[in-house]
Amino acid sequence: MAEEEKETIERSIEKARDGVGSGIDELDRKLRASLDVQSFASAHAPQLAIGGAVVGFLIGFGFPRPLVRIVKLAGPLALLAYKVKRSRGNGAGSETATSP
Repeated sequence: MAEEEKETIERSIEKARDGVGSGIDELDRKLRASLDVQSFASAHAPQLAIGGAVVGFLIGFGFPRPLVRIVKLAGPLALLAYKVKRSRGNGAGSETATSP
């Protein structure tokens, strides 16, 4: 390979890499901001505390029979609805869905 070709290829590689680092840094900042567990927990602290109290109460005193029946029926139905929605292409994880 001639020196000219090597230099051309190296310049092309450097040109392609320009801007990639800043794009990765921007994506990193966005992900860290949106996936910040501490800020999410502090924003929803009352709801988390109430939810924990309800779950603790139900575990401590036993689950009522109607609640157990609802969970037994609702779980498989929700899973079935999710699978049907994804198979029709309406789900968020669908390959046919377009993102902005």
